Amino acid sequence: MQSEALRIQAAIAELAAINADAGRVAGAAAATWHEIHAVLATVIGPGGVAALYQRSLHLIRGTYPWLTAAHEEPVRAGEFAALRSVLSQQRSAQVVAANGALLQTFYDLLSSLIGVSLTERLLRSVRNNPDAPAHTDSSK
Repeated sequence: MQSEALRIQAAIAELAAINADAGRVAGAAAATWHEIHAVLATVIGPGGVAALYQRSLHLIRGTYPWLTAAHEEPVRAGEFAALRSVLSQQRSAQVVAANGALLQTFYDLLSSLIGVSLTERLLRSVRNNPDAPAHTDSSK
């Protein structure tokens, strides 16, 4: 069974395959993070989501050192402008890989705190298509 993190990431990878514009793929990734925040903030609080996100960035920045800029930017609940900015400066393939690593790390941390079953249930509500018009990101 494919985890919800992999399903979400596959949708972003599909967008990158269809449209190689890194800015658009970065926007879809940021919109997805905005939606993840919206879903999880009611369960673990906005600060909890921000802390897990920051920890995830910290853990993967050795592999993607250019993500340091997003990690150093102060996190405001539901704001992913710094992530979008650093992702949009990369090639689409790098955007997909880095966002995939970030999402998987976040998933693993969240699962260790609240369990795999609840993590899966919560992330299932994140849309299949990260570029759908229903997605909004105030950082655009």
